[in-house]
Amino acid sequence: MTRSVTGELKEDPDVIVQKLYKMAQKHDVEFQGDSATGFAKGKGFHVEYKVEGTMCTLTVTKKPMLIPWALVESQLEKLFNNG
Repeated sequence: MTRSVTGELKEDPDVIVQKLYKMAQKHDVEFQGDSATGFAKGKGFHVEYKVEGTMCTLTVTKKPMLIPWALVESQLEKLFNNG
Protein backbone atom coordinates (compact mmCIF):
# COMPACT_ATOMS: atom_id res chain seq x y z
CA MET A 1 0.00 0.00 0.00
CA THR A 2 1.28 3.48 -0.85
CA ARG A 3 0.20 6.98 0.10
CA SER A 4 0.92 10.25 -1.69
CA VAL A 5 0.73 13.92 -0.87
CA THR A 6 1.19 16.85 -3.28
CA GLY A 7 2.11 20.39 -2.45
CA GLU A 8 3.75 23.54 -3.73
CA LEU A 9 7.50 23.96 -3.31
CA LYS A 10 8.64 27.08 -1.46
CA GLU A 11 12.15 27.00 -2.95
CA ASP A 12 13.78 26.15 -6.25
CA PRO A 13 13.94 22.34 -6.68
CA ASP A 14 17.72 22.44 -7.23
CA VAL A 15 18.20 24.15 -3.84
CA ILE A 16 15.95 21.61 -2.14
CA VAL A 17 17.81 18.66 -3.70
CA GLN A 18 21.15 20.00 -2.42
CA LYS A 19 19.70 20.29 1.09
CA LEU A 20 18.28 16.76 0.86
CA TYR A 21 21.66 15.30 -0.14
CA LYS A 22 23.29 16.91 2.91
CA MET A 23 20.52 15.80 5.27
CA ALA A 24 20.59 12.25 3.90
CA GLN A 25 24.33 11.94 4.51
CA LYS A 26 23.98 13.32 8.02
CA HIS A 27 21.18 10.87 8.92
CA ASP A 28 22.53 7.79 7.09
CA VAL A 29 19.70 7.72 4.53
CA GLU A 30 20.18 6.83 0.87
CA PHE A 31 19.10 9.65 -1.43
CA GLN A 32 19.20 9.63 -5.23
CA GLY A 33 17.63 12.11 -7.56
CA ASP A 34 17.62 15.45 -9.26
CA SER A 35 15.29 18.43 -9.48
CA ALA A 36 12.64 16.33 -11.29
CA THR A 37 12.50 12.86 -9.70
CA GLY A 38 14.18 10.73 -7.11
CA PHE A 39 13.87 8.78 -3.87
CA ALA A 40 15.07 8.49 -0.31
CA LYS A 41 15.22 5.26 1.66
CA GLY A 42 16.37 4.30 5.07
CA LYS A 43 15.17 3.70 8.63
CA GLY A 44 12.35 1.53 7.28
CA PHE A 45 11.03 4.13 4.83
CA HIS A 46 11.10 4.46 1.06
CA VAL A 47 9.80 7.75 -0.34
CA GLU A 48 9.73 8.75 -4.00
CA TYR A 49 9.23 12.26 -5.34
CA LYS A 50 8.25 13.85 -8.63
CA VAL A 51 8.40 17.58 -9.38
CA GLU A 52 6.27 19.25 -12.04
CA GLY A 53 6.71 23.01 -12.17
CA THR A 54 6.35 24.26 -8.59
CA MET A 55 4.36 21.21 -7.47
CA CYS A 56 5.90 18.13 -5.87
CA THR A 57 4.31 14.76 -5.19
CA LEU A 58 5.79 12.62 -2.41
CA THR A 59 4.84 8.94 -2.41
CA VAL A 60 5.62 6.65 0.50
CA THR A 61 6.06 3.14 -0.87
CA LYS A 62 7.33 1.54 2.36
CA LYS A 63 7.10 2.44 6.05
CA PRO A 64 7.66 0.72 9.39
CA MET A 65 4.62 -1.32 10.36
CA LEU A 66 4.28 0.32 13.78
CA ILE A 67 3.96 3.85 12.37
CA PRO A 68 0.36 4.68 11.35
CA TRP A 69 -0.40 6.11 7.91
CA ALA A 70 -2.16 9.11 9.48
CA LEU A 71 1.10 10.15 11.15
CA VAL A 72 3.11 9.68 7.96
CA GLU A 73 0.65 11.76 5.90
CA SER A 74 0.48 14.57 8.46
CA GLN A 75 4.26 14.83 8.57
CA LEU A 76 4.50 14.92 4.78
CA GLU A 77 1.90 17.69 4.59
CA LYS A 78 3.90 19.73 7.12
CA LEU A 79 6.76 19.81 4.62
CA PHE A 80 4.63 21.90 2.28
CA ASN A 81 2.59 23.89 4.81
CA ASN A 82 5.35 24.98 7.17
CA GLY A 83 7.98 25.86 4.57
